[in-house]
Order: sequence, then structure tokens, then C-alpha cells
Amino acid sequence: MAGISYSVLPSVGAHAQTATTAPAKHTTTQKAAVKKKAAAKKTVQATPAAPVQASASPARQAAIVQAQNDAPPAAAPSGSENIVVTGTLFRDPNTHSSSPITHLTRQDMQQRGLKTATDVVQQLSSNGAGNLTNAWSAGGGFAAGGSAPSLRGLSTDSTLVLMDGQRNSYYPLADDGVRNFVDTNWIPQSIIEAVDVQQDGGSATYGADAVAGVVNYITRKEIKGFEGNAEGGLSQRGDSGHQRLYATFGHGDLHSDGYNFYINGEYQQDDPLYYRQLQSPYNNGDLTSLGGINGNTNALSPDGSINSTFFGATPASVVRPVTPGATKGTGPYSLLNQSAGCSSVGQMVSGSLVSAPGGATQTCMQNSQQYAQVAPDQRRIEGTAHFTANVTDRSQLVAMFNWSQTRTITTGTPSAIGVYTQDRLATSSLTLLPVTINGALNPNNPYAAQGEEAQILGRFDTIPTTTQTTQNYRGSVRYSGWEPSKWGSDWGYDANFVGMNSLLDQTYTGIPTINGINNAINNGTYNFVDQSQNSRSVLNSIFPVNTIHARSQEYSGEATATKGLFKLPGGMVKLAIGGNIRWESVNDPSANPIDYSDLGAQYTSAINPVSAQGSRWVEAGFYEVNIPVVKMLNIDTSGRYDNYSEGFHHFSPKVGAQFKPFKELTLRGTFSKGFRVPSFAETGGTTVGYTGWTVNNAAWQASHGNNAYSQGTSIGLQNVGNPNLRPETSTNISAGPIFKPTSWMTLDFEYWYIKKNHYITGDTLAASSVGNQWLACGNSCLPAGVTVTPNPADPQYPNAQPSPGIISAQYVNARSLMTDGFDFGIEVHHRLPGIFHDVMWYSKGQGTYVRRFNQVNADGTVYRFAGTLGPYSAVSASGTPRWRANWSNTLTWKNLAVTPTVYYTSGYKTVADDSGASALNANNTTYSHSCAGTLSGSYNNAAPASQCKVKGFWDVDMTVNYRVNKRWSVYANIYNLLGFRAPLDYATYGGYLYNSSWTQKGVVLRSFQFGVNVSL
Repeated sequence: MAGISYSVLPSVGAHAQTATTAPAKHTTTQKAAVKKKAAAKKTVQATPAAPVQASASPARQAAIVQAQNDAPPAAAPSGSENIVVTGTLFRDPNTHSSSPITHLTRQDMQQRGLKTATDVVQQLSSNGAGNLTNAWSAGGGFAAGGSAPSLRGLSTDSTLVLMDGQRNSYYPLADDGVRNFVDTNWIPQSIIEAVDVQQDGGSATYGADAVAGVVNYITRKEIKGFEGNAEGGLSQRGDSGHQRLYATFGHGDLHSDGYNFYINGEYQQDDPLYYRQLQSPYNNGDLTSLGGINGNTNALSPDGSINSTFFGATPASVVRPVTPGATKGTGPYSLLNQSAGCSSVGQMVSGSLVSAPGGATQTCMQNSQQYAQVAPDQRRIEGTAHFTANVTDRSQLVAMFNWSQTRTITTGTPSAIGVYTQDRLATSSLTLLPVTINGALNPNNPYAAQGEEAQILGRFDTIPTTTQTTQNYRGSVRYSGWEPSKWGSDWGYDANFVGMNSLLDQTYTGIPTINGINNAINNGTYNFVDQSQNSRSVLNSIFPVNTIHARSQEYSGEATATKGLFKLPGGMVKLAIGGNIRWESVNDPSANPIDYSDLGAQYTSAINPVSAQGSRWVEAGFYEVNIPVVKMLNIDTSGRYDNYSEGFHHFSPKVGAQFKPFKELTLRGTFSKGFRVPSFAETGGTTVGYTGWTVNNAAWQASHGNNAYSQGTSIGLQNVGNPNLRPETSTNISAGPIFKPTSWMTLDFEYWYIKKNHYITGDTLAASSVGNQWLACGNSCLPAGVTVTPNPADPQYPNAQPSPGIISAQYVNARSLMTDGFDFGIEVHHRLPGIFHDVMWYSKGQGTYVRRFNQVNADGTVYRFAGTLGPYSAVSASGTPRWRANWSNTLTWKNLAVTPTVYYTSGYKTVADDSGASALNANNTTYSHSCAGTLSGSYNNAAPASQCKVKGFWDVDMTVNYRVNKRWSVYANIYNLLGFRAPLDYATYGGYLYNSSWTQKGVVLRSFQFGVNVSL
């Protein structure tokens, strides 16, 4: 059965499945027999713990059971079963669908070593630009602690994530402060039976947010007895520790008892990983071996001088005297604590410095990657209670309650002493160490005896830490069944409700306010000479703890009725109708608001003032009609009307067709319309993100001595909510063949096309262009509605023009965003020939090629992103690789199963149309695919500036399962088996020298996990 996916059977073919049981709904001619049987039997489960598959041989099922330690198969389902079918309103495993659906079973996940709900979707070939990974949490992401897929590269807000076909609440923090998404980290993996990924538009069935597709996690219906797992792991270096435990106990048999109840608990801890723990070149800033320069803080140039570009603050503070009446120091710097030297920081260096003439400056060279994180400290705890009961012979009740807690800890670089508030309106950069404190000489000022103030340059030694603890409470109930009818086929019905609350506590420590710093300097309360001597009360006065409480909610009720109307030559024409009403809300207050009566009370830019608040009601009505015209041709049409209390409304139709001229070939296609309403942040929130930009003003840089201040490594982009935004609307097309040349092989090919109109963006203005325009002539040069807030003055050159700090603009509707490409798939299940006759081979592969990814802006300019680092600002420079693919092969022999899985992501050019570093083509249209627009070295100034293309990345993972006996099994996972290194990327800013979206395993290198399963 092409393209449909359900929880009764695992599929060998993601796009071709066959049911072995009678339909859940009965035709009139079947009713008498069914009614007689109903009195003598009880209904059975729909999703057994170890599903049986029609197209899988008995040897395959036995091997899977042995290798994976699954529970035994159950009896065939009856009419009262609760069946989850993705992509359709019909709750019938025999339903045909024309949509391309990837179906991953519990066995698939175990064989590939996919341990979390997040891992499952991140490895999909269709998961593209804008995906949110846990690694990005450590890189400064807005939604630290959250993770989400981005199907077709249309970002996290265009992929709808469901559990058992029901919605979930949004993560309280938005992706990039703007995009609502469902966090996959909270989902308990050990109760998941299958994951379905619908890879075309789903708005006609599910409503908004399903523009790019749908991810549906299907839970296990029945668990009997005890199941447990213990697992541990680490990398080849001995870091990246990993521990995982889960236990499940279930009671009751749906077939004999009419009910089943199970409880489940999960625990997982993943230790943090820092760049300083990695291999070269990722572990430090010295890139001379790569053709770059030494970018460590205070590195020396080849001529022995201190490179002014990388001259900066370290925890070993330096000072220089300030003559009376001056606003900055003169002459070279010297270490404040001469006796301590650089022992706790790095190597002592001395050399001339452009901004400090008159002698040799003395300072400490420090590893620029000393504090940066590769992966956060993350702990997950989850608990589930699940109940299923056959209420009558024709109906079933399923109820589930989930609780989860995810705690994510990220750390950063200690704050500089001279720094500014997030909004750039107050600073401590020009605050000088006074001569006297309370009438006595200032012990922090070595020049106090000469009556001179001191300019200090340094960092605090307090590590800034962000702890995000998310607690999710989710309850769902579903009642479904069927009733006999005297015409057509039986009535089917389904009524369900889900409620979910996500509570997030975000606690910041080690981040100063400007008032706190200035008071410590002026009052002499802080010991800058020996920072270890400062009391907790003094630290709290500078670094007050900051905690915010964010919350999101989702309550949704839905009812659906289905009916077979009449027969055509191809079968029964079926109708489904239904309605949904839901309420959703987000309350994410700013953690760093501006107090205009006390500007220095604001924290530094380490805390982003992201905010979003809002709530809305949504009512929807929907239908679906399935028309089996003849045996060879099936047509399905559906539609949904959604009405939002904010004033948005939209009708989303969909038509699909399947044509099967002969048994080896099926042709299928879909056409649909969809939509996405603006997020709460897009209509009424505020967010500031930072992106790289390139300074093209040599005179301005020279006025700052070409120091680090003048290099323009990052600039703020402040996007302000726009209540006049229009919803995005979409057109989706998919078409292609499914070819089954033999009974043991399936091949599929799909062309897909998605176009969003009225695409909502805040990034149509390239940061580099705006920044350089402002340097030339201020805000008067900028487009209407766009302003630039300057940074505070350069403390080394306070009289020079400051750099642009924050670009402010509203979200706007661009004209469109369009992407298209091809999907490829292969599935094989076959016994090897000859002497290997006892070895079964199971193979599953998928690949995605992105042909185009174009954004048409309001002014008609076109950004072309496919095969480049774009979208640059919107997706943290993760880019749009044209190719992604994976291929898994499982070989089973007796009690042993071995599965190597190969992953591939193609390379891309280090250019991006939306970066502002673009070339013009012959038609004077922005088109940066020329290497003239390379971003190499633009964000990382130490990297070579000539890189035009980043290489592709290969990864091979290996899983070995061995069943010791009926109750015990052991396994081992080796990730990045061949030790492939991440290709160097000198242009991205999502990771240091590598792209964290695609090549994370290439910096971790080999990692190992070992575990044991028990079933009692």
C-alpha cells in the first residue's frame, strides 16, 4: 500500500505496505458474520509491542525478535481497535494514500542506534536548513534546551510535530526568538512504536504549521510484563559521557482481559563537551597551519608585535595610567597582578601595540576557544502512564499522561569588565579605576600613589551559566469505534482531547549589569587584583541572579465521523468529516528589559531581550473523500477551513491520486494548498539576534587603528513584531513512481515542490549592506523604517565614529519562498544466497536533492540559497546542502544482528545572497554563487579568506545486537566508526570551523555506547 503509514504493522517499504488483517470497518455483507463473532470474542490490540509484518518473512521477524529483544507478536486487530493513521482521517490500515511517508519502526530505530525522538528526525534526508539541534544550544541559540526538525529546509515553524495524531504545545522559547516549534527532546523514546514523516503538505488534514510536512510519533498500545534498559557511553577521548536508563511495567492483555495498563520511566544524561577538549584545529584559535593567522586572544604577529585585531581582555587584567583630565589611558598596558602573572590564563606576551604606543604592552595570550561549548550539559527525565480498554466489542478507549523534565546547562565566556548593556545605551567601557576609595588610595589602582586614574582591560573570572529547566505535562484521551449501518459500510467515529502545558524556568548566573560593574569600580568593593578573594555578596551585587518563567499551553478537542457511501468498481467510496477547536498560548517575558529611568540596570548582551506573548482560539472543520474509481485508480480529496480569533482564516484543499497499471508499478501524486499564521513573536514580540558582517570602509577602520573593535565580527538584528502581517500561504506538489521489480525490493522516486507566498521574514536587509551604509552617512541613508543604534565608543579610540550596534526593523511579508527537488528511496529484504543462506539482509536507504531554494523579496530581488551557506541570518549560517542521504543495512544470523548505516551531506559554497557579501550577475541581480562573494573569514577573522566551497561529510555508524537468551540481550553502538573529521568551514558562525547542523559527529569523532536490555 503506497504512501500510508499506520501503527498496526511496521513497513518494510516506507511507501509500500500491505495489511494482513480485515478492515477495521465492515461492509454490509460482512456484518452478520462480524456480529456473531463479536459476542464470542474480545477485541485485540492495534499496535503490539513487536508488530508482525505481512511482507516480512518469518525468518526476518524471528531475527528481529532475537536481535532486538522485542515482545511476542499479538493477534490480528478487530473492529474496535484504535488505529493511528498518518496523513488521512480514515482510521483504517487498508486506506490508500498518495502522500510520500517515511515510516520508521521501533526496530529501525534500534538497529540504527537512534536513542531519542530527536535523533530519529534529525537524521532524515528531508531534514534541511534551519533544523534546531542540541549542539546549537551550546552555540548561543535562542531556544537552548529545545530541538526540532526543519523538513524541506522551510524552518522549524513549517513542520508540524504530533503524538498519536494529536498536537503538542509549543516550546516556550521561540527558535531565533520568532519561530514557534514543538520540542522533540521531551518525547519518551522507549514507548514509541513508530515514527511517520509525511513529506508533503498536511494543512488539509492538520491545519496550520504543516506546510512542509508532518512528524507523527506513534506510541505503543500494549506492553506486558517488565522491560528495562541500561546504557552508557563516551567518546574516543574519554569525554562526552552518556548514561541512559528506562524501565516499563505493563499489565493486562487486550485480547484476553480487554485492557492494558503500563507505566514507563526514562532517564538520560549527556555530559557537556568543550572546544578545548577537541583535536586541532577546533580546540584553539591558532589557524596558521591552515593558512590563516593566530587568532588567540593577544596573539603576537610575525614581527613580534601584538596583533591589534585580536588584542582583548582576559581574566588577567591589564592597566595603564590616565593623566588627569583625560578620558582614556596613554602608553602601554601592564599586568595588574604582576606576582600572579599569566599562570591561570595562558602564556605571557610582550610587544608593541598600535593603540598603546610608547613601549611594549604586557599581557596574557589566551586560547580563544577556552570557554566555548560544543554540546551542552543535558539531562532528561520522563514518566508515562498509559491505559487502553476495549469498552465494548465496537469501541476502545485510550488515555495517556506524560510528564517530562529537560534540564540544559550552557556556559559562556566571562564578561569583560568594560562592556555595554544589551541595548547599547549604557557602558562600563569608559569607567576608570579611581585614585581614592573612601579617602584611601585605591588598592586596585597601581598608579594611585601618583594621583593618576587607571584604565583597566580585563575579564571577570565568573563563568556565565544559563540553566533552562522545562517541565511538560500532557494528558490525552481518545474514544473511537464503529457502529453498524444498513447501507454502504459501517459508521466510524473518533473523539479525542489533548491538553499540554510546558513550563520553562530560565536562570542566568555570572552575567553582570552595568550598574553592578560601575559600582564595583567606583566603590572599590571588587578585588580586581586577585579575583578569587571576592565574597559571594560582592559577586551577587555585580552578577545578580536572573530568572524568568515562560509558559506555553495547548488544549485541543476533535471529533471525526467516517462512512462508506457506495461502491465503485475499485471499492467503497468513503467520506470523513470532522471538527476541531483548540486554544493555544505563549507567555515568554523578556529576561533583559530596558528601564529608561535607569539604563545601567540592564544586563549585558549575554541575555537577549526576546519576548512574545499571546493567545488565540482556533476553530476548524474538515473533510476527506476517498474514491477508488477502478482497481487501478484511486483518488483522494480533502479540505480544511481554519478560523483564528486574531482574524486569520484559510481554506486548505488537497487532491491526491494513485494509478497502478500493473502490480510492479504505482504512480502517485498530490496537489495541496496550505498556510502558516504569524507566530506570537512575529505579530507582537521583539527579538535581537547577532550575525556576522563585513566592514568595507578602510578609512573608518584606520580611525580605530584596525583593532578588534573595527573588524565588525557581529552586529545585532532587532526584529519588532508587526500586527499587520499576512499569513503565509503555500502550494505543494509531489509526484513520482513506486517500482517493485521483485517481491523483496521496492524503489521509489518523488519530485516535490513547495512555494510559500507572503513569506514572513525579518532578514531581507543584508546586515553588511546596512552596516556599511550607516558608517557612510548614518540613518539618513537607510530605507524607511530601518534604524541603527550605535555601539558605545571604542575605549581605545573614544573620539572616533562608533561601530553600528543594532539594526532595527519590523517583520515583513516578502513575496515568496520556493523550494523543489527530488527524493529517492530503496528497501530490500532478502536472504543471502549460497553458503550465506542463513543470513537475512534488510536494507533501507533514502536521499534528498534540493534543486532550488529561492526567496523573492518585496522589492523583487531574488536570493538563491541552494548549494550555498544561505539563508545566512535566518538559519545561523547552516546553509542549504543540495544532497542528504542515508543507507542502513542489517545482516542477521541466528542471535546476532549487525547494522552499518552510512550518512552523507554534500558540500556547499561559502556564499549567501542574504549576507550582504554578494556579487551581481550579468543582469545586475543579486547572485552570490560566484566566489567573489565568499564569506570565508568574515566572521572568524583568523581563518583564511579564500575558501570557496566546504567539502561534503560522510559518516558511518555501526550497531551490533546479540540476544543472550529469551530475556537478555546486549548491544554496542559505534558512531562515526571510520573517524571521519568534519570538513572545515571558515564562513559559518553556528560552530567554530565546522557546521554544527550537519557535521557534529566529525568533531566528536568516534563515540561508543554499550547497553543491556531485559524483558521479564
